[in-house]
Amino acid sequence: MLPKKKRMAEVLKKHCVACGVCVNVCPRDAITIYRGIHAAVNEERCIGCSKCSKACPAGTIQMMEWEVSQ
Repeated sequence: MLPKKKRMAEVLKKHCVACGVCVNVCPRDAITIYRGIHAAVNEERCIGCSKCSKACPAGTIQMMEWEVSQ
């Protein structure tokens, strides 16, 4: 049986400008702006669609993938 993989958005916090574009495009409301400083991803809500990563004007959101135990 092949291992199951999970994709999730990850914000490079030191480069994030907290513009909110990612918040507006996320279909699951999984992203918030933390204290006006940077975007934060809710791991439980993120479905790994990569809409935020594609929309980010600063290029600070990357998609991570890892194996999960079943």
